[in-house]
Amino acid sequence: MEQSPNKDRPTPRLRRGPAEMAALKRDMLERARAIYRDEGVEALSMRRLAQELGISTMAIYSYFANKQALLDGLWIEVFEALTDELLEAGNGQRGPREVLQAHLLCFFDFWERHPEQFRMIYMSQSSASLTQVGEAQQPIYTRLLGLIHERVAACAPAGHVPEEGEVRAMTDLMSAKTMGYLLLVVGLPRYPLHDREALRDRIVQGVLRDVAHGVSASVN
Repeated sequence: MEQSPNKDRPTPRLRRGPAEMAALKRDMLERARAIYRDEGVEALSMRRLAQELGISTMAIYSYFANKQALLDGLWIEVFEALTDELLEAGNGQRGPREVLQAHLLCFFDFWERHPEQFRMIYMSQSSASLTQVGEAQQPIYTRLLGLIHERVAACAPAGHVPEEGEVRAMTDLMSAKTMGYLLLVVGLPRYPLHDREALRDRIVQGVLRDVAHGVSASVN
């Protein structure tokens, strides 16, 4: 009896086009984010992700070299979206103070709209967190920090250059106040805030005053 000529041939690999590859990568990140959110980082593995998507583990590795690269992908995606929104928020503003105010309000709004992503990045108890910024994350993280630095420095009086140390001190103070608010609002949602909107407005106005005073007092 003659054998079918195709009986022992391996199944040809499916070749995906650019659009299909981009869609599959989005699916991987979305599913990985859901596992992380619902079960924690320990539950997230390349094998688990492949099983849930119905693809081979090797297919996952063709997009992400290891678990840390997958986590980097999650964080990079979030920071890119945040940076894009912050840049857009500055468009059309009249001056540096207005740009910084729009920046602060946008920063709060972004994380309050994405509380699970905030918790994933800033509140994870795993060692795989932003306490160690991976090499893959460096470009977008540096871009975001550079944007904050630029907007703080721009609040110095026209024609004057503020001292670098004071600009960095003001950006640190700004980060401490804004992150403190978010850790309370997003991290402790049951905390009985008297007036959330009023608190946010006071923090924004306080940061604007601190920055204006700090960079003005240190001009060269």
